[in-house]
Formats: sequence, structure tokens, C-alpha cells
Amino acid sequence: MKIALRAENYRDPFGYEQERRSVWLREWVMFCTTAELSKPGDYYAADLAGWNLLLTVNPQGEIIGFHNVCPHRAGVIAWPGNGTLGNLVCRYHGWAFAWDGSLKSARDFGDDEPLCAEDFELKKISVEAWGPFVFVCLDPNAEPLLESLGGLPERISQYPIETFTYAQRIQREISCNWKTYVDNYLEGYHVPLLHPSLMKALDMSTYQVSIPEPSFCLHTCDTTQGSASGGAWLFRYPNLAVNIYADGMNVERMIPLGHDRTMIMYDYFSVDTSAESIARMVDLSNVVLDEDQLICEAVQRNLNSGVYEAGPLSPRHEIGLMWFQRKIAEAISL
Repeated sequence: MKIALRAENYRDPFGYEQERRSVWLREWVMFCTTAELSKPGDYYAADLAGWNLLLTVNPQGEIIGFHNVCPHRAGVIAWPGNGTLGNLVCRYHGWAFAWDGSLKSARDFGDDEPLCAEDFELKKISVEAWGPFVFVCLDPNAEPLLESLGGLPERISQYPIETFTYAQRIQREISCNWKTYVDNYLEGYHVPLLHPSLMKALDMSTYQVSIPEPSFCLHTCDTTQGSASGGAWLFRYPNLAVNIYADGMNVERMIPLGHDRTMIMYDYFSVDTSAESIARMVDLSNVVLDEDQLICEAVQRNLNSGVYEAGPLSPRHEIGLMWFQRKIAEAISL
């Protein structure tokens, strides 16, 4: 019998620091979309598990990435969000950097002895794109993105995602550990009790979760008669869910903000990007997100209480959890 991760793994700040170094530092993680970085000067800056990162497009049209941290006194090169940069200049004291991250000038520094530019470069990060997704990796020794993705691109190529256009992002902060939310995503066991709209759309007797290979898992389910909700739901470790339907997809990410808070981000892609069509997609996913937030925050409170330690995982319904929790345990050497 497989037993779930212990509750302390969902509430311990020290455990979260272990995960930052053993999971988030080492894995390729989707950071944004190519639609946000389509021309020179475009940038996107955000936090990833406590690292402040900046991606931008250089004058040659290449997406480049740095830690969004000035080597002078830890100022930022760009404020969070997206927009356009004419150059790379610290917003705190005005130090300027070339597009390769090297120091160009230290504004009005006032020392007769010039600074050694090589000692004060922006720290680079690895950036690669696959399809409409832009990934980052903070491990300088990581394998190339496509090798890391394994068979996921081939699996997704069965669906016409090249016909989908990026439309919108929504995000919501919830009060639970990131793994609490991932565990919930990885099983359909809870759907009959928590998601009435999904019960109307899906034939839950056909719901299946499989692990085609070590890097991702696959959810499939037939629809009820007349429902347009059919498709495939793929989850790539550690936090990327690609939910594909006949005429669009929403891409979901669970991003830790600490040991007890998580940002849920949805990016919507569709054949029809009219306001009405996207509003319908957003409304449908918000209904399910509301329900998932309610139970995940309740579960987290119980994990924090000290009453629950660990329970058995269903070999019929919780195969995805077994896979995910095993990878976490291996990463942090449990």
C-alpha cells in the first residue's frame, strides 16, 4: 500500500527551502508565453519560488534571461509584469548593463579606480521556447529543454494547438502549499463530490490517469452526450498543466509564493479570441477553481493542525499522486 507524503512536507518552511533548491532550481519551468515576448524590447518579469527573474527580447530578436537583481545593491532592472525596455538599467541607482548582462556604466559612482565590469554582471539564466511556451531553468548544468520534455511535445502534437491564439491570463493567490493544489489536480477521485459542472460534462466512469513516461502524466475522459468539454489534460512535473479542448486550451501553473501560499495562473488560448468566447472559458474555469480553492484551503488547514499525518493512496484513482509524490521524495531525499 502506498502512503502519501507526511503532513510536515506541506507545512514546514524548512522543507519549502529544500524544494526551492532541489526542485525549482533544477527543473525547466514554464515562465510566460511567446506572445508576451514577440519583438525587441518586450519583457516579462516575475517571481518564481523566491527568485526574481527577468526575460526580455534583445535587439537581435532573441529571448534572453537574467536574475532581476542588480549586482550593486540588489535593485531591480524591471518592475514586475510585462512591457517594453529600451535598455537594461537598474531602477534603484541607474547602473546600466549591455544586452549580454555586462556592466556598461555605474552612474555617478565617484571612484577614481574604475569598477571591473566582469565582477558586476547580471546573472544569466537559461531560456528556451517550445511552441507558445517560454521556459526557464536556473541550473547551469541542466539538459536542453526538449530533452527534458521527453515525449510531451509529440503527445501534444496530436492536438491542433498551432491553431490557437493567446488571449488572456488570470491569476489567483490561494492559502495552501503548492503541492496541496497539485495533488488535487492529479486525481479525479474528488470530482463527483466537488465539481457538479464537470459531472454534467464528463462520463466519470471513463476517467483515467496514466504515466506515459517519467516527466508527465495524462488524464483522459469521455464526455457526456452533447458536451463540448472533451479533450486531454496533461501535467508536466513540477507544476505545468496543459488542458486541451477541441477549440482551445487553458494552461495552468501552480507557483509557490512561500511554504503556505500559492499563485494559480491560467493562460487562455483559443481559436475564437472574441471577448465573449474568452469570457466563457474564464467563467467555466473560475467555477472549478472556486471549488478547488475551497477544498485545498480546508485540506491545508487540516494538514497544519497536527491531527493528520499521512493516509493511503488509492491504486485506482491516485496513480498521479503516487508518481508526483515519489518525484518530490526523490528530489528532497526523503
